[in-house]
Amino acid sequence: MWIDITMPLHKNMPVWPGDAPFDYRLAAELEPDGANVGEVMMSLHTGTHVDAPYHYDDFGKSIDALPLDLFMGAVLLVEMTSVEQIQKEHVEMLPLQGIERIFFKTKKEHDLYRFAPSYTTVHPETVTFLAAQGIKVLGTDAPSVDAVEDVALQAHHACNEEGVYIIENLYLKDVEAGLYEFIGLPLAIQGGDASPIRAIIRKVE
Repeated sequence: MWIDITMPLHKNMPVWPGDAPFDYRLAAELEPDGANVGEVMMSLHTGTHVDAPYHYDDFGKSIDALPLDLFMGAVLLVEMTSVEQIQKEHVEMLPLQGIERIFFKTKKEHDLYRFAPSYTTVHPETVTFLAAQGIKVLGTDAPSVDAVEDVALQAHHACNEEGVYIIENLYLKDVEAGLYEFIGLPLAIQGGDASPIRAIIRKVE
């Protein structure tokens, strides 16, 4: 059974401080226009999304240039709900052989209406270690791998240097740790710095 791990998009949902709030409205309606036609206003970093390197590097790849095969395949989902920052020692003993994707479940509470400025981050040394083990995609249920106040975006840049792509705002409320199949393709937004995805997983038996 496939499990949807995508944060639902809705008005009043939490967004990064300063980002445009999500809005959906009908630009045309069945009566009198003949069809309902919706339009969306949102930051590309709203809800569950993939960061392109261009987000934090003017010379980095845009979202339409990312290899799609990285966003399909096996993923190891790990629970990290008891740490404030994921350090190298927290991942050194994980069974990572043959694994290219890792997701971190960090939240004990899941508020779909309020942005929580305090959340679990990822240490840059952790990124370096995971990349050396073959990890190419790092996902988290937090809004960022870096803290709100970390304008240097240290974990983002570590990912860029190591060729690791970032997925943020996964919705892992009722998901147990383990090995899963994953699908979560970004949109082909030419020159885009990020893209929303519909992320789904299925337990590997």
